[in-house]
Amino acid sequence: MPVVPLSALIEGQEGTVVAINGGRGCTARLMSMGIVPGKKIKIAGRRGGAVLVAVNGTKFVIGRGLAMKVAVDVGWQG
Repeated sequence: MPVVPLSALIEGQEGTVVAINGGRGCTARLMSMGIVPGKKIKIAGRRGGAVLVAVNGTKFVIGRGLAMKVAVDVGWQG
């Protein structure tokens, strides 16, 4: 089960959040957006350093630095 940072996924790829590797503020911000361990997350697009993600049918834009702190299991996708 390959676990990679959310920022490493390409547009259209999805995975399951397994951990948030950040401080309290970072974790609270991501959790308030619904980005929590066990949730499916999909990369809906990229604009420069920003990443457009879809969680629970809602889209959010997060910065690359924040995306690097989210560990995602991409399963066996090639």
